[in-house]
Amino acid sequence: MKIGTVVLVIHKHENAYKLIETFSNDQEITLFEEAFNRNHSDPLRVVLEYRSQQKQEDEAFGDFVENLLSQPFLRQEIQHHGIEWLKSKIKIEQFQKNEEEATAVIAHYAFRLFEEDRNRPEFFLVGPKAKVRIRVFTVTSEQMTAPAERRAA
Repeated sequence: MKIGTVVLVIHKHENAYKLIETFSNDQEITLFEEAFNRNHSDPLRVVLEYRSQQKQEDEAFGDFVENLLSQPFLRQEIQHHGIEWLKSKIKIEQFQKNEEEATAVIAHYAFRLFEEDRNRPEFFLVGPKAKVRIRVFTVTSEQMTAPAERRAA
């Protein structure tokens, strides 16, 4: 049985809870958890900066490959590898999009369950072929990236 993890980052304001971020990437989970456990002033910012850095690196490498493929008299072997990389990149991006959509659906369902019993910082959702570990982190207003900054990252 496959086991995945979905993290819910929740903000509590007075008696209301709001889901502010979700993620399922193992590296992002580790970064967030380490920052949260070290009482980082903004643990979500650590993840958003990591995402931004990854995006910049991916774009830079993609630009390099595209530039390489546009060179005249490029050896066929190099051209073939570059095209195969582009095809792989498209497949990976589609997979990531599907994973993000699935994470969002799971997270919203898990958030509703959390609202019914707020004393569960961790629980499992189990299906016939998969098991998802839900981890809930509640951040304070002081630990939150401003919404405008979150969208920009």
